[in-house]
Amino acid sequence: MNQIMEKDKIDFVLLVAKAFHENGLPTHRLENSLDNLCAKIGIEADFFSSQGSIFASIKENGVFNARLVKINSSDLNLEKIDLIESIVNDVSKFKITALAGIERVKVIQSSEPLYSDWIKTLFFAISTGSAACIFGGKIPEILCAFTIGLIIGSLFSLLKFLPRLSKIIVLLAAIFAVIISSLFSAYFVDFKQNIATICGLIILIPGFSFTISITEIVNNHFIAGISRFTGAFITFLMIAIGIVVGNEIMKYLPEFNDKIRLDFFPFWFKYIALILVPMGFLVLFKAKKSDFLWISLACWCSFFSYEIISNYLNPSFAVFLASFILGLVSNIFAIIMKRNESIMLVPGMILLVPGSLGFFSISHMIESNVIAGIETALLMLSTSMALVFGLIFSNILINVEKIKK
Repeated sequence: MNQIMEKDKIDFVLLVAKAFHENGLPTHRLENSLDNLCAKIGIEADFFSSQGSIFASIKENGVFNARLVKINSSDLNLEKIDLIESIVNDVSKFKITALAGIERVKVIQSSEPLYSDWIKTLFFAISTGSAACIFGGKIPEILCAFTIGLIIGSLFSLLKFLPRLSKIIVLLAAIFAVIISSLFSAYFVDFKQNIATICGLIILIPGFSFTISITEIVNNHFIAGISRFTGAFITFLMIAIGIVVGNEIMKYLPEFNDKIRLDFFPFWFKYIALILVPMGFLVLFKAKKSDFLWISLACWCSFFSYEIISNYLNPSFAVFLASFILGLVSNIFAIIMKRNESIMLVPGMILLVPGSLGFFSISHMIESNVIAGIETALLMLSTSMALVFGLIFSNILINVEKIKK
């Protein structure tokens, strides 16, 4: 009987490891969660996580055995992370058996997507258009970013029917973004093409992955961090190639002498955008509808804290303090509500991550302005480090994992 219960516990731990990884939980948080789970249910185990797999050394019948768990994908799903964590808590507190936990996790993993493809596409466009408004764009830039987001969202919907496109989806997205922004630039006076292009690609630009990779490296998860860093770098390169191809195509665009001027831009547009951006993140990160308030608070916290602090301090230190505040708020939320801190932390980080700097760095290098490109890349690195250390300091001050124990 004890051997059967031990086997159920081990199977539960391995299933949770796979589920957490496939739903996008960062490596350092994944391993901490598994260590805490094993300590509570009486399993001796060590874990090593990489981008495509998890290695586990688990003590079974007095002997340590190695296990390999293959990971199919790693797409962020805040709803499933939250639900799985609640099951882990129930098993840890012996409210349910490990076998019951296994069944519940399987149900969650096999459940239908929370939002349909057309909803995802629409909110992809809403997020990109709203981001253009927040980052200084006016009506032409907002319309352009919205159009780019709509087309990119539609491209992702096609992956169900053409899965092979997934290998070049970022490249195609960058080409379309450049073509659309160039068309808008040809028709509108004083059009800010960089803002429209960056915001149109904001979800694809791997600033978030880049920052998470540094976090993993700082937390001594070198292989996972370097692997994620390499993936982010390749994504940047694919965007760069897309920019080159798009620009070459647009060389054949005729010049237009009569351009449209749209200077009308109400000040309250930005505040509407600050409501729409969290709404878009709710759908894109697959969070529960009831979490809209928390995601909104996270976005507003990071945006306004950075905007206020940057008026008095240099940008890197402003990012450090803004991420520190966001980390504190997310940890307090996790402790009081007994939820996963990622629900607030991830959406809030998106408005702080320096992905646009990576975009500018690539753009400079493509234009043969190597020095400016390197300077921008170094600025992106220093900004990412400031963000990471802000989160680390917030975790030192309020250690969620220790409190949860």
